[in-house]
Amino acid sequence: MKALGIIAQKGGAGKTTLGIHLAVRAGLDGLKVLIVDLDPQASATAWWQRREEASPALIQADGNTLSSMLDKAKIEGFQFVVIDTAPHNSLEATSCARLADKIFIPTRPAILDLDAIGTTTRLVADVGVDAQVVLNACPPATRFGETKIVSEARQALSTYGIPVSDVAISQRAAFSHALIDGRAVNEFDPAGKAASEVEHLWLKLSKELFQ
Repeated sequence: MKALGIIAQKGGAGKTTLGIHLAVRAGLDGLKVLIVDLDPQASATAWWQRREEASPALIQADGNTLSSMLDKAKIEGFQFVVIDTAPHNSLEATSCARLADKIFIPTRPAILDLDAIGTTTRLVADVGVDAQVVLNACPPATRFGETKIVSEARQALSTYGIPVSDVAISQRAAFSHALIDGRAVNEFDPAGKAASEVEHLWLKLSKELFQ
């Protein structure tokens, strides 16, 4: 069993949306997938309750119960777990970082968001977990490539010493539309650009975790 933790100390980074989409995409590969919702706002849980498909499974937990939840998930045969954490909760973020096989740190490519990830990058560095920054809610690339704000964000993030995924997730309406009735973009519009970005991110992640 492999666990992906998604941590962002700043709200609005898109943690839950990213986690949901990766969980659904993993399930499309036939993996038995579990989402662990550590966020008291329970946005992932609300999405899951609207969902018609049985997969992925979802449980709610907190920083104190995460370890036992993961042990139980392994016994029950789950192969991939996505841990959605709350912003501004150091206990849950630390527990997640210590127990996950990999951490994604989503951030928007805006200066205030980039400034805010320092706490998270220090946390994962202190724990020593494999981590990667994912640029999220970006302006879509043009025919000339990534927009200037995205390329500038990549340069700014290089100072934190954490690798930045070469897959940037764009701000696209499909992400919001899909969540309304408990779906993800790979189900809502599988041939669309949003689904393609999730596909590329998942393929890179799955290669790192499972191959």
